[in-house]
Amino acid sequence: MEKLREIYIFVAFVVGVGCLLLAAFQAWSGNMKSAAGLGTAFVVCGIFLFLSQIKTFKVWEVQVELRETLDRAEEIIGRLRRLAAISARASYLTISWGNRLGTPTAKEKQVVLDDIDAQLVELKVTPEERAVIIRPWVKMIKADFFFLFTRVVRGIAPLKTTELVAAMHATQSQAATDASMAHSDLITPWSKKTNADFKAMDRLENKSLSAVIDEWMPEKGGWLSDKELAAVVLFKKEILKQADDSEKKGGYTKESAEFFDALLKHEAEKSEEIWNASKK
Repeated sequence: MEKLREIYIFVAFVVGVGCLLLAAFQAWSGNMKSAAGLGTAFVVCGIFLFLSQIKTFKVWEVQVELRETLDRAEEIIGRLRRLAAISARASYLTISWGNRLGTPTAKEKQVVLDDIDAQLVELKVTPEERAVIIRPWVKMIKADFFFLFTRVVRGIAPLKTTELVAAMHATQSQAATDASMAHSDLITPWSKKTNADFKAMDRLENKSLSAVIDEWMPEKGGWLSDKELAAVVLFKKEILKQADDSEKKGGYTKESAEFFDALLKHEAEKSEEIWNASKK
């Protein structure tokens, strides 16, 4: 088909040129009617040539417009991707710091962030860009698990103190008095060390959660007995599992969010559970 079109164009061109030359010759000879007829034939050949090129011209024009449209669309998508990344980062930062307020729940927050994450995937935001976006949230989750752990463990201290004081009053024995005083002597410096001077957020910035918990925990031979310390270590493993799973995901998993929310509501009960477990 393309070959026939080329032949048609060639013939129309040759005929048109011939008509033009003959028209000029007839006009020079004074035969104006023949010259006019040949001139008309030349124009007709020119029209045929133009019509044969309309498809080509039109296709070329559409191709140019399509290319420009595609370039524009890619530019718009690029801008949308950047705006989505900025918006997502703002959302992650807002929810991360809002996590200090305690509401909504970790599960509810993570549902919102999972929706944002899905939009980032659809817009083909790179893993590197996503890592930057979610970093504040991941850091805050690690911090939340740390402080949750510390509050539960601190909750064991008054339980032990109450029991030691009760034993001292009940028995009036020197051994009970010594045990109560020894506990006080051991827990006081530890409490001072692990309060404001500990600077947990600074440590968590460059160290793993496990390492910072180890630095915070009472040492062997401290205010916790070996059995009590062993019970706390089991709780530490629970915390680390949920925190590690969350870090791998880049946000709370369903299980870790439920674990965190439930424990947040029942910190005192967890302290008592660990304390009772240490007596078995």
